[in-house]
Amino acid sequence: MPMTRRHWIFALCLAVAGPAAWAQDNEDDAASLESISIFGSEEELGRVSGSAHKVDEETLKEYQYDDINRVLNQVPGVYVREEDGYGLRPNIGLRGGSSDRSQKITLMEDGVLIAPAPYSAPAAYYFPLTTRMSGVEVFKGPSAIQYGPQTIGGAINLVSQPIPEDPSAMLEVAGGSDAYRRVHARGGTSSGPLGVSAEFVHLASDGFKELDGGGDTGFDKNEALIKGRYEIGPGTLRMRVGYADEVSDETYLGLTNEDFAATPYRRYAGSAEGRFDWDWQGARIGWAQPLFGGDLDVVGYWQQFDRAWRKFNNFRSADVRNVLANPDDPNNRLLYETLTGQRDSDPNVDADDLLIGTNARTFVSTGVQGNLNWEFFTGNDDALLHLLEVGMRVHSDRIRRDHDEFAYEMVDGRPQRKDSTRAITANNTGYADAVAFWVRDEILIGNWTLVPGVRVETISVKFTDRLNQVSSEDDYTEVLPGLGVSYAWNESLTLLGGVHKGFSPATPGPQANVEPEEAINYEAGARWHSRRMGRLEAVAFYSDYSNLTAVCTFSAGCGAANLDQQINAGSVDIQGIETGWNRSFGLTGGWRIPLGLTYTYTDTEFQTSFTSANPQFGNVQAGDELPYIPEHRANARIGLAGSSWDVNLSTTYQSAMRDVAGSGSIPDDTGTDEFTVVDLAASWQATPALTLIGRVDNLLDNDYIVARRPFGARPGLPQVFQVGFNYNLSP
Repeated sequence: MPMTRRHWIFALCLAVAGPAAWAQDNEDDAASLESISIFGSEEELGRVSGSAHKVDEETLKEYQYDDINRVLNQVPGVYVREEDGYGLRPNIGLRGGSSDRSQKITLMEDGVLIAPAPYSAPAAYYFPLTTRMSGVEVFKGPSAIQYGPQTIGGAINLVSQPIPEDPSAMLEVAGGSDAYRRVHARGGTSSGPLGVSAEFVHLASDGFKELDGGGDTGFDKNEALIKGRYEIGPGTLRMRVGYADEVSDETYLGLTNEDFAATPYRRYAGSAEGRFDWDWQGARIGWAQPLFGGDLDVVGYWQQFDRAWRKFNNFRSADVRNVLANPDDPNNRLLYETLTGQRDSDPNVDADDLLIGTNARTFVSTGVQGNLNWEFFTGNDDALLHLLEVGMRVHSDRIRRDHDEFAYEMVDGRPQRKDSTRAITANNTGYADAVAFWVRDEILIGNWTLVPGVRVETISVKFTDRLNQVSSEDDYTEVLPGLGVSYAWNESLTLLGGVHKGFSPATPGPQANVEPEEAINYEAGARWHSRRMGRLEAVAFYSDYSNLTAVCTFSAGCGAANLDQQINAGSVDIQGIETGWNRSFGLTGGWRIPLGLTYTYTDTEFQTSFTSANPQFGNVQAGDELPYIPEHRANARIGLAGSSWDVNLSTTYQSAMRDVAGSGSIPDDTGTDEFTVVDLAASWQATPALTLIGRVDNLLDNDYIVARRPFGARPGLPQVFQVGFNYNLSP
């Protein structure tokens, strides 16, 4: 469904409005425009009326993580579910929102949406490499309405490296366990009104899993980005183009409980054909300038993501989940032995056929968004300072699905395709057009900060199923108000609270009576900051869902008949507490000890009973808990740093999670494991330009189950190490 003419007319007017009314000299640092930060300075972060956290560049350098999951372990209120051990396709949730494929949060890079199709198919199968970033920002609470469309849990903004003001270049090379290798090169400069930079990252590994009979279980991933900036009078034109690709020998097939206990990093022969292959291209063009006494920032964006995932889907005659749950059952034993390559398929029957197919999808996302910010005083004696933002986004995205399936048989421990007809399991397209408006006013009066705001989303969706010859359309508008309040009790203590209406758009599909996800979200807490005590924050949150929704994905265990359909789950209550503290202690000799602690407690409860086609829900009774949300999650960090070296230790604890909605104790053979993982990182600056780096993940080499969806128990990353160097030629 193309964007309507009125959408494009408005977008064009917004884009060319610049020369109309230049009101003041542009005092912004042009380079900072290339890396849009939601929070900006530490002072701005401290006064945000909501729970806000930023993992800065210094912390990212301390640990040198490639995996966004491990970065986010340090942030309270965030849940991550490992899948491949490397963070290639992260599963991130905020404040009790579903973590399945990060589809319930707003994902951005430099303030622009990065999910392949955030309205029509929000599952984030593409995620940029954390290695490129200079910061990771997470915010929750009332300010979420500013960064939709997903506004219930919150948003994550990845901050890329800015174009340097002076000539600079950097080369980083690392290698380690399982033939791990990383090459990261970046360079750029500015001269007069012009600034340019280029960056390339190659990341690869042979994988830590062992395939029955041998074979690849690793990945190979590349990203390249070019940025440009040109100052024209009081305005700044900026452009960027990027490309990324990945080939990973990944599978959704896990292990039986007995096999996991014996060899947790084994992969069955039936998964040998697993291969995920994708490429991404994107471009942006933006303009920033003073306008009407404020600051205008407009950006147009386009991205396309093409992926094909060939994987084991199931047996022809049985559900593989039942086979893995009961491999010794006489009816399952032969199928289990076929799956593991212990026996060949019977060529005279089809019952033990392995069904292996490719889910091919193409995503396209385009749009124009603009913000206009003013700073002004009102009231008697100009007592009220206003920081007002008005914004708009005109967006269109679509997803084209073409899924197939072939019958395979096991021959000499390897799947071989049979001489059979290709089965088409899905052939459809989902479209979405959206226009979003938002107004947010940060009002400072004395010790009070009031942040009222409202977001309006007008969405049109369409779905065409060519396989079943059905189609559907829908249009709706959502008004999403919010209010945040903070009070500076003194120089150290700030109290905060807020309420807002959260929203997650309904995805296009053939199903009827599907409503958007909606919740009224509340929070209250306090921040304490002093030189002696460091930074301490505690926030309680409560989300009252009138309708929780879930999109059926293969990773959740949904079958082909329900794949990508949205399911209503009714009324749900989610509540919890987020806490965090950090402090750096100085020692004699210039040494210092940085410390950090975070903890999140979460309680979830369905308020209604229902039966769902999504196997993560199943037969739900009122009072059941949501799946894949841990009750307890904590992280502790401690370091020791000198003038030219540092050593840092990060310990993450997570309680067990349910694999399916339920109540009472979690059965040992159906949930994930409780686990504690310790990571160790160190660096030494050998010369002003050369730094040696090293890291060990899962230092204690703990084995633990991170998921049982869709098929069987799957492990977290084992103990792995990497060593390398960073050579930085900067002024």
